Amino acid sequence: METLDTNVVVRLLVQDDEDQCRRAEALLCRVVAAGGAWIPTVVLIEVSWVLRTAYEFDRATIVVALRGLHSTEGVSWEDASGALRALEDYERGAADYSDYVIVEAARRSDALPVHTFDERLAREDGARLVP
Repeated sequence: METLDTNVVVRLLVQDDEDQCRRAEALLCRVVAAGGAWIPTVVLIEVSWVLRTAYEFDRATIVVALRGLHSTEGVSWEDASGALRALEDYERGAADYSDYVIVEAARRSDALPVHTFDERLAREDGARLVP
């Protein structure tokens, strides 16, 4: 298994640079054939941020893109169940994907609540606004 970085995943999802997209697709095919592609949680967080800020994708489009990535044959995610749970929460919530990853990690570590100054996150189950 080999790891894909944020910029490679963005090229695969956005398809905005013909040369880099072609190279990223060829790499993905080679890596999958050799044993699979692994995507760390931090890459998922960065990809969601890049899609939102640089490409101005809305929440629903980001969710569809990440789910499509997850369903790609030969692609595995670090802590896939936690990352997918965070994605589900992100889909219905108001906070950033990274915030839901934090809450999910805290939940799995029996370390709730997550204390935050982020008012959007503080409205979520498992988070608490610092007074």
